[in-house]
Amino acid sequence: MKEKDLTGHLIEFAEQGRVQTAYCLGQKDRRLRILLPTGREELLPRTRILHISKRAFKAPHRQEQLEIIKEADQRREALKQEIDLETLWELVVDDAEEMSPEELAEIYFGEGADDDHAAAIIRAVLEDRLYFRFKEGNIFIPSREEVARLKEAKRKEAERLARREQGAAWLKALLARETYEIKEEIKNYWLKALQEYLLFGDEAQNAKETKELLKRVGADRPSKIFEILVSTGIFTEDENLELLRFDIQEDFPKEVEEAAQEIASRSFSREGREDLTNLSPVTIDGPETRDFDDAIHFVQNDEELEVGIHIADVSAFVPPESPIFREALNRGATIYLPDRIIPMLPRIISEEAASLIAGKERPALSFIIKLSPGGEIKKFRLTRSIIKVAKRLTYDEADQLLQSDLKPLYEMAQKLFDRRLKAGALPVYLPEINLRVEDGRIILERIEITGARFLISEYMILANYVAALFLKENQIPAIYRSQPKPKERLISGGEQDIFLNFMQLRQLSRGEMLLSPEFHHGLGLPCYTTVTSPIRRVVDLIIEHQLCHFLETGKPRFSLEDIEEFTKEISRALEVVNTVKNRTYRYWLLKYLKENARNRPLEALVIDIHQRKAKVLLLDFMLTVDVPLPPSLRLQPGEKIKVVLKGIQPREEAVRAFLAH
Repeated sequence: MKEKDLTGHLIEFAEQGRVQTAYCLGQKDRRLRILLPTGREELLPRTRILHISKRAFKAPHRQEQLEIIKEADQRREALKQEIDLETLWELVVDDAEEMSPEELAEIYFGEGADDDHAAAIIRAVLEDRLYFRFKEGNIFIPSREEVARLKEAKRKEAERLARREQGAAWLKALLARETYEIKEEIKNYWLKALQEYLLFGDEAQNAKETKELLKRVGADRPSKIFEILVSTGIFTEDENLELLRFDIQEDFPKEVEEAAQEIASRSFSREGREDLTNLSPVTIDGPETRDFDDAIHFVQNDEELEVGIHIADVSAFVPPESPIFREALNRGATIYLPDRIIPMLPRIISEEAASLIAGKERPALSFIIKLSPGGEIKKFRLTRSIIKVAKRLTYDEADQLLQSDLKPLYEMAQKLFDRRLKAGALPVYLPEINLRVEDGRIILERIEITGARFLISEYMILANYVAALFLKENQIPAIYRSQPKPKERLISGGEQDIFLNFMQLRQLSRGEMLLSPEFHHGLGLPCYTTVTSPIRRVVDLIIEHQLCHFLETGKPRFSLEDIEEFTKEISRALEVVNTVKNRTYRYWLLKYLKENARNRPLEALVIDIHQRKAKVLLLDFMLTVDVPLPPSLRLQPGEKIKVVLKGIQPREEAVRAFLAH
């Protein structure tokens, strides 16, 4: 079908978001040849036409044509200004879903409406996009519900833009240390958004909006965001972001504290417990310890040594159906940080009711083990007991007794260790750097493995091994600990060389939690579990429940399915605990280095060489850093060098190291 000749008609079309009026000069290849208000000609596809005038103008001269365009455009713009689209929409919304521009023009302007009125309607609709929508020559009428939604969206967008403008002005003033009056609700909105963005990045609720704002004011680096939050009093200078990131609360929920108070106020049941209060066990811990969960005693019988390892029976205070147990599962373990301790259990239990405090009768799970002169287990038994610790010893105090009161115990510990070594144990010895913060001051201590620490470690390993044997023999569902063979064995065990031990550490396989007993290559034991720290580790508490319930009833407390479910929960919780501990420790260590070790030569051990860079271990701090190397320098792993630290940024976990001159 032949298309209508539109020569002389006025054409409305959109150009760069603006509606324009043009004069049709004819047609070429199915496109219209039009004259623009600028006097320029253009070929326009019919698909771009918004409106065609019914009337054709006869104007043979170019100037007349331009006058017609100009006058029509002015009339249409003036008419557009008169239109109240909301009023027009109210007139038609309940009658139709779509109408032509001409119909709407007649409803609004009356029967005398012409091309200019229809074109003005189109212009108004295209600008507004709220009450009407123009599509393919017709105008669609949104329902009342849709318009209400669009209005709300428009209101929110206007609110967002205003909030962004105010937020940007406020942040710029803040960074320039100037004052700026801002509504409290808008300030609070941005403070919350900044916190969430710093903690969760693109996962934050208003990440896109916050990122735009920060880029606009040039503060999109994490350190800058943190600085803003410190300056507004939201964070302290040493705020632990990991605790916030994982929503770790130091305080316990009210129901947990109340349950703990109620249980701690009761006397523990003595029924079915063996009275071992005639023994004289001692606790050996650090001077700062408040939660005592293990004690030890021994009796020398001819050549045999009877050792009693007594573990606080925390299961007596934390029944599985209690909110305390559920909270312990959620926490996974006590978190020891340089500036605080976040306990797994309420302190009224961990430091009072269940703690093996000297001179107090306490329920315990006791391991009575008879050892041969060579350290072989001749016999053992487990019993639910009542004990009374005779004395509290610190590690330093115990070290003074290793050649006197504790000598038999110490010598047997060495034999136990030697037996494990022969069985393939692979202990890795590296100095431990302990950090603690007191009154804002960071104190760094290098912890060496003294005889007393070695002694306690060895007997806790023994108790855990015996517990695993008992669980295995009695087919009690349990969480076993194992460690596969190392990827490569570089040491035989017992070497003190830091380089060899560090390199061996890298070759160790990751420890595993399993539902069946497997060989533990790190300890050289055929099966292993942990039960000796039920105050501090939920795995140990679960194992203690299994053992104590079995000793009391002949049945395990938890099924294999229960244990499997616990293992999944604990794995997730411990992953969080380790992340928080590692990142917090690194922050405080870097802060200590910034305050105490910048720009002075530090002894370091070369670990790896990668082209123009060496990875070195700072021996006084057991921290690895990268050091750029000049082309002429040839270093070998294991060499000692001196380095200096610069550009230490604890908050960003960054440190730059250079060779000392």
